[in-house]
Amino acid sequence: MGKLARFLLQDHWKKTKREDDRRIATLTPTAGVAEDKDIPYRNDGTPLHRLDVYYPEGSSGLLPTIVDIHGGGWMYGDKELNKYYCLYLASQGFAVLNVSYRLLPETDLKGQVQDIFDSLHWLERNGEQHHCDTKRVFLTGDSAGGHLAGLTACIQLSGELQTLYGAAPVSFAISALAINHGVCDPVGHGITGYQFTNREMDHMFFGSNPTQSPLYAKANFQDTAQGLSLPPILLVSSEADDYHSRSLALKAYLDGIGASSQVLFWTKAQGEKLGHVFNILYPHWPESVETNKAICAFFTASA
Repeated sequence: MGKLARFLLQDHWKKTKREDDRRIATLTPTAGVAEDKDIPYRNDGTPLHRLDVYYPEGSSGLLPTIVDIHGGGWMYGDKELNKYYCLYLASQGFAVLNVSYRLLPETDLKGQVQDIFDSLHWLERNGEQHHCDTKRVFLTGDSAGGHLAGLTACIQLSGELQTLYGAAPVSFAISALAINHGVCDPVGHGITGYQFTNREMDHMFFGSNPTQSPLYAKANFQDTAQGLSLPPILLVSSEADDYHSRSLALKAYLDGIGASSQVLFWTKAQGEKLGHVFNILYPHWPESVETNKAICAFFTASA
């Protein structure tokens, strides 16, 4: 059953890639943005250990910096998925790191977290050469990338989690976090709607005996954030998103622990088309522009 579940998951993402290729071919990059592309953040020759940095053309000095983690169900995608979204963010006066990371099943959740921290350590060492101000660093991610962004923010604040994930903290603080249509509780709550594929996801995350992994109970955002001094958090979602209930639950959790959080939730009345990660997929839509401007304003206010 495990092989069948994995085949079905991989087949789903192959179909998604074909759809994304067609969608991306229709997009136009935001004008006036410079690109430093395909920079290795780990020198092992792995294509997914690369990032891009975007910033307004003619920039001088250091800019507030956004690190973006793409979605794709932990199994699919790379930085090219979010390029046009990141270019727009950069046009608003930011330096933006657009990061690739290894995918399931080639690595596990621990390996993905370590990749993200390696990209942050690259920023720590090299950011100033690309107009990045490590005194003003903001983290964002969408869908599965929202989970990874939230988990990264928690690990940065917790020695216990750093030991569990084998991730060394960076010297700078994460000033704010924006989670776009996040699926931040993948463990124990299901992802796919089918038990047998959810079980296979757990195997890819944690190994052959998932519940025996020390990370199993320390993978969901809600299982890692308790007691931490979290940065301000913005949750973006929409009622037309099939995963909207996850954002509602996360907001309730953040309120319950007294964390500083804001929401930008679109209703179905405002647009039935505003589904999962719409502001990432179609950054030129008016609703996307409004949403992404709000993310930038939230980061600026949190600096």
